[in-house]
Amino acid sequence: MSDLQGQGGTYLVSVVIPVYFNEGNIPVTWKALETTLRQLPAGHDWEVVFVDDGSGDRSYEQLLAVHQSVPDRVHVVKLTRNFGQVWAIVAGLHQARGDACVVMSADLQDPPELILEMVRRWDHGASKIVLATRTQREDGFLARVASRTFYRLMRRIAVPNMPEGGFDYFLIDRRVVDIVKGIEEKNTFLQGQILWTGFSPQLIGYTRRRREIGRSRWTLSKKLKTFVDCFLTYTVAPIRFITLVGLLVSMLSFGYAALILICKLLWGLPVKGWAPIMICILMLSGLQLIMLGVLGEYLWRNYSESRRLPSFVVEEVRSCHNPGA
Repeated sequence: MSDLQGQGGTYLVSVVIPVYFNEGNIPVTWKALETTLRQLPAGHDWEVVFVDDGSGDRSYEQLLAVHQSVPDRVHVVKLTRNFGQVWAIVAGLHQARGDACVVMSADLQDPPELILEMVRRWDHGASKIVLATRTQREDGFLARVASRTFYRLMRRIAVPNMPEGGFDYFLIDRRVVDIVKGIEEKNTFLQGQILWTGFSPQLIGYTRRRREIGRSRWTLSKKLKTFVDCFLTYTVAPIRFITLVGLLVSMLSFGYAALILICKLLWGLPVKGWAPIMICILMLSGLQLIMLGVLGEYLWRNYSESRRLPSFVVEEVRSCHNPGA
């Protein structure tokens, strides 16, 4: 059970939903979510925190309409621009008051009815973290393969306790929420932060649904950034890889140099081969540039941390505590 108890002897469950170009999904998602939350057992109250992450469509207007329909339960946070899904979630966690917080997507790919099982697991006190992990996906073949490969690499190299199917849909206790809010990494991996806390998670398997309305804004560049953030933050593998490659290339270079010297001294063979020399130069130059790029990523992250800029900027908050009028 949570360390904090809501007012009146009830426990408050907050649902945090980042929103980015989801105007078509919001009414459908809200209807399904409200139906589920009203089925929470006695002794539980609930609220929903929507975070508009700089959407360029009518998402914010749709969110305001939902807020106006249930102003005492729905809070809307508007960020000044698109700061990314991770920071939209963190902004929502800062606004959420719940003893437990559920994070889910706005496009109904995550079934809202799982919240009831998450809360039940949390109520029993078995874990401060409940993860809905994807056992199946209704996405396309390439998306399934890419996701499977990413999480396998992550488990092997960076985050060994990551569930095999990964997770984006989860419940965390207030204690975990406060820890996550206190972490100030600029280029971070939220799932890694949650598992880093060390609390043993409970897992609930589910099939991630196909997106029915609109198109995903989870682009290839954002996926690559998440991949880089994870592997540069939670493992020293890139640095060790550079060291191993440097040792291997050095050994091969010394061996090749010794072979040339022996051939010249013992048999008087002339050193020939413009093409092999150019190949060696180009390969070594390419390796050096790759290594400099990896080191540059680490340097940029250090520089970004040193600037101490806020990770997100809130433009407006609409709630019963702050009407924003």
